[in-house]
Parts: sequence; structure tokens; C-alpha cells
Amino acid sequence: HGAGSLFRRPHFLMAVIAQFLYVGAQVGTWSWFIQYVQQYTHQPEKHAGLLLTGTLGAFAVGRFSAPLLMKQIAAARLMLLYSAANALLLAFAVMRPGWAGMCAIFLTSFFMSVMFPTIFALGLEGLGPLVKLGGSLLVMAIVGGAAVPPIMAWISEHGGIALAYAAPLVCYLVIAGFSWYHVRRGIA
Repeated sequence: HGAGSLFRRPHFLMAVIAQFLYVGAQVGTWSWFIQYVQQYTHQPEKHAGLLLTGTLGAFAVGRFSAPLLMKQIAAARLMLLYSAANALLLAFAVMRPGWAGMCAIFLTSFFMSVMFPTIFALGLEGLGPLVKLGGSLLVMAIVGGAAVPPIMAWISEHGGIALAYAAPLVCYLVIAGFSWYHVRRGIA
């Protein structure tokens, strides 16, 4: 019973990948937000920084409202809706850079708020005696936060800051797939 047996469990392997991509999407979204605001809305850095602080408020509202919603909607289904919403919001921000695109990116913080704990819980489902090791590996997946921002930097250099948001968009599509897998399995 070790890491090898954990990675032979498809739902766990998918959870590690989803967690890696979620943290990468979160860090990337917030890391590039100020530059997006400055370039496409022509706001000074200080105002862009205040808007970034506001995203944390949106995140908090999402985090505290999610338990209420989860009384009516299964966690995997809610995460499917939220990850799909984020993919759509980022697609809009990529295609329509400006104030509207900035608002779309801002709103992603609300929807990303449920992802870390939901991915974590779904990944640990049914691990039995391997739950501690599984939890450790899911926490280690936060290294995704160091992987996505450099990808966004490369895209930004070659296609602009708006296009760089295609990287977290892809992350949310994968998370939506992970969520769909659990919805199909009937796992809350």
C-alpha cells in the first residue's frame, strides 16, 4: 500500500491533476490580473491592485456561500457548474479585453472558491488506509501554482496578456472534466 497503488485509482490520479491545475489557474489568474487591468483598462497600478484585492472579497463570498448551495446541489455538480462558468468567463476575457473582460476575470474568483476543498474531498473518497498519503499528495499538487504562471508569461510574450488567460481557461476545462466524471459516478 503506497503511492503506486494510489495512482492506479483513476479518481485519485485525476484529483491530483485537477488540484495541480486548479492551484495553477488560481495563481496565474491573480498573478496576471494587475497587468491585464493596466493594459486593457489603462488604470494605474494602485487602482489595479485595489481591484485585485476585491477579487479576494469575491473569493470569500464564494467560499462562504458554497456550503449553503451544497445543501441543494451535490459538490461535484456545483464544481462542474463553477468550472464551466470560469472557462466561459475567461474565454470572454480573452476575446474581449477591456473593462468587460476585466469584470469577467474578477468574477472567476467567486467561482474558483469551492475548487480546492471539493477536489480534495473527492480525491480522498474511498481511499481507506491510504487517505493520509493521498491527502499529502493532494496538498503537494499545489506546485501547480509554480507551473501555470510561466506558461502564461510565454503566451503573453507571443500573443498578449489577454491570450495568456487561455492557460487557466484550459485548466478549468480539465477541472470540469474531473467534476463530470464524479457527477457521472453519482459521487457528491
